[in-house]
Amino acid sequence: MQTVRFFREQGLVFPRRLRTGPNKGDLLWAAPHHARVLQVLHNPRYAGAFAYGRTRIRHRPDGGTSVVKVARADWQFVMPGMHQGYIDWERFEANQRRLADNARAFGGERRSGPAREGPALLQGRVVCGLCGERMGVRYSQEHGSTVPTYLCQANAVRRAGWTCQTVPGKIVDAGIADLMIELMTPMTLAVTLEVQRELEARAAETDAARRQHVERMRYEAELARRRYMKVDPDNRLVADSLEAEWNDKLRRHADAAEDYKRRNKQQAAALSVEAQRRILDLAEQLPRIWQDPRVDSRERKRIVRLLIDDVTLIKSQTITAHVRLSGGATRTLVLDRPLPIAQIRKFKPELVAEVDRLLDHHCDREVAEILNNHGWRTWEAKAFNLKKVAFIRCAYKLASRYERLRRRGMLTAREIAAKFCVSETAVHTWGRQGVIKKCYTDSLNRGLWEIPPGMTIRKGCGGRGARPAQLTSITAPSKE
Repeated sequence: MQTVRFFREQGLVFPRRLRTGPNKGDLLWAAPHHARVLQVLHNPRYAGAFAYGRTRIRHRPDGGTSVVKVARADWQFVMPGMHQGYIDWERFEANQRRLADNARAFGGERRSGPAREGPALLQGRVVCGLCGERMGVRYSQEHGSTVPTYLCQANAVRRAGWTCQTVPGKIVDAGIADLMIELMTPMTLAVTLEVQRELEARAAETDAARRQHVERMRYEAELARRRYMKVDPDNRLVADSLEAEWNDKLRRHADAAEDYKRRNKQQAAALSVEAQRRILDLAEQLPRIWQDPRVDSRERKRIVRLLIDDVTLIKSQTITAHVRLSGGATRTLVLDRPLPIAQIRKFKPELVAEVDRLLDHHCDREVAEILNNHGWRTWEAKAFNLKKVAFIRCAYKLASRYERLRRRGMLTAREIAAKFCVSETAVHTWGRQGVIKKCYTDSLNRGLWEIPPGMTIRKGCGGRGARPAQLTSITAPSKE
């Protein structure tokens, strides 16, 4: 559909004959449909090639005929470069492979499909390890970002059953990304290239053996031809025997030559020194390219599809991912399941112990400032404030600063006034004079006063012999 949209946006139109209407048979220029675009993309004339044998006429028992499309490998003639095309033949071949890969998204198994939008790296490559069905992708929002989830819903769609399993995609994709970077390291590629060179050497030895076999078959056929040419024509029995032997040698030579040609095409082409250097340079640049935010998600998916065939997921206490690489090798990744949100938001025991220790000497606001200065942060990586510290106190049933001071014997202004039979104003006056020390103050200027242990307050008096209040020892003799 994107190709159709592109044709329409570019204003491209295709002729189409009218089948009905006043001017039947006239050409009507209209926007292309999906089937017409596919017909153009699959036509070799689009790439400047001549092809013959794309269809075959089949006769039916009733006397009619039907046109059957022939597979591309069975076309009789394909001659590229016969005329000027819109694209070159290499681009046409790449388009055919892309269309064949995209067509795998349709059908009962839905094995693959085109690389589409979305951050899920394994879209179309995930297999359920419990039922063996293909797993789909569902996206959700988490902290302002799109997060994929792989789910197996074949049972739910086909038989109205339960969803087989759901696997968080952010855990699996991170493990696959690490595996991709590990596979594309310079050391790994150097070993791969060394193995490639060894395989090329062995293939060259095998090719030499096959070529010698073809030469031997050709020599035997030539020898049989010479024997047949030297025989007396009147001796028909010997001539027929030699002719049959010659035909057999020719057939063996043709079979050997065909087998040699077929195996030679299947053999991988040798990599040049320049190609090997470019591959090693790509390995060094891949981590930087992979982490670049300007790279589209579809490009990352295409890179993954070049190296990975499929990934089988099993979710239990951990997430097990069995990765099947393109060359046939397998890797197994054991990933930890993400913690529940309740455990993620839960404060660490060492943080709670630190808050409990700081509350002995500081209030909630001071505790928040000390935690921020020491580098402590919440589960959202935010700084602490008064409400966060108060929440920790209430959640873990920690005594507040006020309660701790009360346990140490601190008294309020009213309690001190009642104890020494003075007014609360006098208590505040004693505080300003430094007789007693105010240790705690709330938002309403209410606080707790500390009288040192073993000490008492001797009240002052006014008049001629005025004296201020004094803090004296309980054991000291009184002058009154």
